[in-house]
Amino acid sequence: MSRGIPEYFAHKKYNISPEDVTRLMLGCEPEDISEKVILTPIWSKDDFLAESVDSVDALCERNLSPCVYTITYKNQKMTLIRSGMGAPLAGDVVLTLGCTPCRYLIFTGSFGGLTADLSIGDLLMITESIGGDGYSSYLKEGDLAPHAFLKPAGPDAKLNGLLEEHATALAAESNVPLHQGRIFSSDTIVSQFFHLDEMRDKYGCSGIEMETSAVFNCSRLVGIASTALLIVSDVIATNKSLFSGRTEADRWIYRTTRKSVLSRIILDTLCDEWLD
Repeated sequence: MSRGIPEYFAHKKYNISPEDVTRLMLGCEPEDISEKVILTPIWSKDDFLAESVDSVDALCERNLSPCVYTITYKNQKMTLIRSGMGAPLAGDVVLTLGCTPCRYLIFTGSFGGLTADLSIGDLLMITESIGGDGYSSYLKEGDLAPHAFLKPAGPDAKLNGLLEEHATALAAESNVPLHQGRIFSSDTIVSQFFHLDEMRDKYGCSGIEMETSAVFNCSRLVGIASTALLIVSDVIATNKSLFSGRTEADRWIYRTTRKSVLSRIILDTLCDEWLD
């Protein structure tokens, strides 16, 4: 697997260097980014990071995304990036990471459950992401066409296996349900609802979110091993949507699991000696 942004992106033609890309997109130098990166769309460092993190230092903290932090956990340095919501923002961050030392990437965020067996606070490992985003079709060399629309993209098998080991152990210890399945990666929140049955029944998706197809496609393109671990924020199948139906107890379970279980799984995975 080749490393870095492909030549056909034509950056050299327009006198754009990898340093230029990193400085604009991430607000830092390429060498400031660790080999191990956690990417999340909208969670702040305080929303997500477990209390067991040793230190968090801001590399680029601004009102507009992305925000970039250096984390120290179990004496290992990692990078946490908040990209902003949606495939274009998350995807461009992953492409930019191709200009840096990043080798391993775990994406994490929320998703809406499409099946009634899911509950708020449950965790999901993704087997495949179905590309309902327009962004991924810009990545392939050649004329513009919907190359990736409704096509599956998946995680790196080895990193995903390592994540599964840590997720299975800690989820069981914490009594948090852990699922595996397909996700639909969409470009919309408000207009999704009349397509949900099709996403579930035709494409076999357990849930819906907005970034994973782009993250997987971009990671493969620039030579970064990536996987994802998501948490259920709402279950549309039981009328607990982002818009209505969730209780304060639901929100408490979500917040508590995110910080005490999800965060630790990802941090421990990236600290695993297999990655050294």
